[in-house]
Amino acid sequence: MARHDYDLPADYEQRIAEGTMSDWYTQERARRRALKQDTNFEREFLGLRDSIERLITAANETVEIKR
Repeated sequence: MARHDYDLPADYEQRIAEGTMSDWYTQERARRRALKQDTNFEREFLGLRDSIERLITAANETVEIKR
């Protein structure tokens, strides 16, 4: 398989068998193009991603309190 920088979906093998992988690539390319443009999608996506990363970091640092 050719080298690429895509993070392939977890159900990659199933999509190949069903023939829907082309649709996934099309959506991924459109998402990447939108991220390169200065659009509302880019700002919302990056803001949401930052929020999720902060939540994950905070969850990893959470300690259980014994009462």
